[in-house]
Amino acid sequence: MNDLIEKINSDPLLMLSAAVGVVVILFVVLVVIISAMRIKTYKDRFLNLQVDNAQKKKHIDTLEYELKRYQMDNAQQAQLLAQFDDTKARLAKTTESLAAVQKELQETQNTLARTTAQFESLQGMHEALQSEHAALKTRMEEVHDENNKLRVNNARLLMKLETGERLSAHMEQRRRARISEGDEE
Repeated sequence: MNDLIEKINSDPLLMLSAAVGVVVILFVVLVVIISAMRIKTYKDRFLNLQVDNAQKKKHIDTLEYELKRYQMDNAQQAQLLAQFDDTKARLAKTTESLAAVQKELQETQNTLARTTAQFESLQGMHEALQSEHAALKTRMEEVHDENNKLRVNNARLLMKLETGERLSAHMEQRRRARISEGDEE
């Protein structure tokens, strides 16, 4: 090998070729080393990217699961909100109906109070009229009895008067007869 080195040192063309060969070999070694380093770097990056991608995929899967859960919760909440809105609308209608019924109840109570007052007034008037009717009926019976007594009394007096008139007519006839008899005498 020493011989070979000496031969190369003595011949400049060979030395230039050897130098170019060494440079080419060094360049090739350098390219291989740089390529190996790049490959190692790219391999490390690729492995890191795979790990990152796996983590990101896991994170994305977790986020998608949470998104689905939130969407389901959102759908449930939307359904509950719709039910709440329906309940709210029914409550508003029920409140309006209740207000109308309360107003109608108040009017009915007022009407009942007026009707009760009128009824009590009419009942008082009815009782007063009944007592007045009873008093008038009693008075009518008394007047009727008195009227009957007066009729009977009038009939008796009329009979007495007729009897008295007959008697007076009879006496007048007798007196005239006596007068006529006395004139005749």
